[in-house]
Amino acid sequence: MTDQDYQLRCELRGHEEDVRGLCVCDLGLITGSRDKTVKIWHEEGPNSFSVVTTLVGHTDFVGPVAYIAPGLAKEFPSGAVVSGSRDTNVIVWDSNTTNPLHVLQGHSYQVTGLAVLSNGDLVSASLDKTLRVWRNGKCLHVLEGHEGPVLCVLALPNGDILSGSGDKTIKLWSDYKCVHTFGGHTDTVRGLALIPGLGVVSASHDQTLRVWTFGGECISELVGHSALVYSARASSHGLIASASEDNTARIWRADGSCIQTIPHPACVWDVEFLANGDLVTACGDYAARVWTTAEDRQAPAEARQAYEASLEAKKAGGVEGSGGALPAGLTLEDASVLTQPGTRDGQTKVVREGGAGVAYSWDAARGQWEKVGEVMGGPGEGSDTMAVGSKWHNGQQYDFVFDVDIEDGTPPKKLAVNRGDNPYDAADRFIDNENLPATYREQIVNFILQNTGGTVALPAIPMQNVDPFTGTGAYVPGAGVGGVGQPPHTVTGGSADPFTGAGAYAPSASQPPSRPAASPTPMQGATGGGVDPFTGASSRSRAARLRHVPGRQFMIFDNPPKLDGIASKMREFSATLASAQDTASMALSHEEMAPGGALEQLLARAANAAGAQGSSVGFSDIDYDLLSRMLRWPAGQLFPALDIARLAILDQQAAARLAATAGPVELSPLGDIGAALACASDEPHSASNQQTGLRLVCNCFRHEPLRRWVQTHSAALLDGFAPACASPAKAVRLAMGTLLFNLAMLFSASAGDEAADKAQVLSALVELLAATPPGEADTLFRSLVAVGTLVQNDKAALDIAQGLGFLQHAQELRQKAGAASKVAEAAQDVENLLS
Repeated sequence: MTDQDYQLRCELRGHEEDVRGLCVCDLGLITGSRDKTVKIWHEEGPNSFSVVTTLVGHTDFVGPVAYIAPGLAKEFPSGAVVSGSRDTNVIVWDSNTTNPLHVLQGHSYQVTGLAVLSNGDLVSASLDKTLRVWRNGKCLHVLEGHEGPVLCVLALPNGDILSGSGDKTIKLWSDYKCVHTFGGHTDTVRGLALIPGLGVVSASHDQTLRVWTFGGECISELVGHSALVYSARASSHGLIASASEDNTARIWRADGSCIQTIPHPACVWDVEFLANGDLVTACGDYAARVWTTAEDRQAPAEARQAYEASLEAKKAGGVEGSGGALPAGLTLEDASVLTQPGTRDGQTKVVREGGAGVAYSWDAARGQWEKVGEVMGGPGEGSDTMAVGSKWHNGQQYDFVFDVDIEDGTPPKKLAVNRGDNPYDAADRFIDNENLPATYREQIVNFILQNTGGTVALPAIPMQNVDPFTGTGAYVPGAGVGGVGQPPHTVTGGSADPFTGAGAYAPSASQPPSRPAASPTPMQGATGGGVDPFTGASSRSRAARLRHVPGRQFMIFDNPPKLDGIASKMREFSATLASAQDTASMALSHEEMAPGGALEQLLARAANAAGAQGSSVGFSDIDYDLLSRMLRWPAGQLFPALDIARLAILDQQAAARLAATAGPVELSPLGDIGAALACASDEPHSASNQQTGLRLVCNCFRHEPLRRWVQTHSAALLDGFAPACASPAKAVRLAMGTLLFNLAMLFSASAGDEAADKAQVLSALVELLAATPPGEADTLFRSLVAVGTLVQNDKAALDIAQGLGFLQHAQELRQKAGAASKVAEAAQDVENLLS
């Protein structure tokens, strides 16, 4: 770095999900977030910003934020904060009282951009391909002309408007009419910013930025990002900042030269410059950060080193298994140093933990060491510095050590591999060490080959198709496991569950999701042995182009949990409820919990429902009453009841009965399944509730009554479970991907107008794909097939998908997945449809 490079000044933490939008104004800094809130921050010192106000009112995530300065508009003499959301609304907030002054309704899809004109009028952009101009709470003009979703908008000093779109163009609007179209980008135009005294800069999904004159002449192209570019801003001194999905912000000169790359721990959504030239970035790790070139405003050296250590920890946890050197000035120490207090706030130490180096930072306010993360894979022999490019496992040094999720609810297993290893030898060693079934051998080999960058050689031995590393057991067309009609192999034994304790019942943790069970689908007609349930058997020419799109069979989760484990957990939770005065009435009676009592009878019939093919297992009124009561348990005790309901609704008669009492998806006593799912998706988010709740919704697709209920309440369900797209839990992401897959088929087969529903599913899919690691093949595959199913034969949905950057996602996933994988094939399907 040079003396003029931006360095960390401070972090702004307070949001509970991604920070998506930024606005610098007289109030300070405004941030919008996926957590549905807007926050206003004040600067309190060189290294501190504090939250002054949190604005709550949107029902979905907040993207763009803006500010109408005092006196600019007569109706807002004190100024106003403005926010746009995926709930399709724009809210104008009073700057003094923070009360909503207007809720501007008119857009049919997500609001993606905001701009304030010089006369105080407000302009909003939307996925519905339009811009709207607002004054006094009313829409004055609707600007139409873009052929794709409008992703960004910029107000020019002379009152004109610029807009960028998924149709790859920028349009100039004067007197609310399009007077010029700028062409040059090869993908969605995502961001626009004014460059004082020069023109404008645009950011695009084609991974570039372009500098334009106001007349539409492109005078330079800024090339360097390796993923979608989401936003750009220019400083008063002519520097340009950009935000990208490649986890960096970059600083550029207008001539196209990149002068600094600032790495982040997650996707960078937005950038802004403060009046003093400092840079603000909005990041997917729930934080905004301020960066400065002024030495007197830089964070203490220890804080900057801790940040660098956290980035190294992020790299150490990646699939390449590579590491990097410790930041300058830090050495590897014994863990005993953490028994002594730090000397100053932010002091950083790196200690040995289990053969790895882990960074800790001293929190003076709490008087304790806070874990930052793993810095490197392991120590170098005979050295107190970190070894580069290696990891340690069981006292030996390896080129790669992967954390492999064999089954939900159990700690990941360590798979150690060296460059040049025979992958079959490494797989055999892993199977022996972890006491795994030999049937996993081929899938372990596949995993090694996909994640070692071609440095491990492959003997010419055929492979099969069940993948225990990516959610396990997802059905691969034409591949059987353990014989025709047999479920995937189940890993049994002790199951340490982070929610319920080691060896205890975990929601469906003991078995992987089953392959898609046969159920009525909206697309019938493919019959005969060996027919692909995703593509059917018709049209040879079309099948040659699309391998997996459209989806053809709903996916469900029909594996029963361990009955003794779930019964034990229900008794434990009932005892907890009985011990508190306000919940004692919810507890089960001793007779109901007794051996052979109502609880065990319900569990037995629920387990039988999973295997029932068309016949009813005969749930009784007592069963329905007991399940209804348990579905009203508090969030902390809810997930076992969701798991029981997940199985019960596989029974046709039970599905009809429970559909009649499902009710709305809201926290109310008016329904059973609806109220339970509202509770399961409510804050604070619980991975166990999200997982079992989403699996319950997926199983609603088995029978028509509950399938109709899901279609009616899909918007509320997706709103509630939207945070699951970015869940850190693999099983939650898989369940969310399965739900989106099922919804894609449902909406694509519907005879009604499902445009808004499809747009909501596409919006969720782009979030899920961005959050899913490359190794989770089942989640990625289902998500990609869902995208293809939604856009096939639907121009409006295709335009939205193009605007959201699915083509870029598909291209990147295909390149990472390997030519022979189902993810690569599904990604190619999406590319074929979108290009």
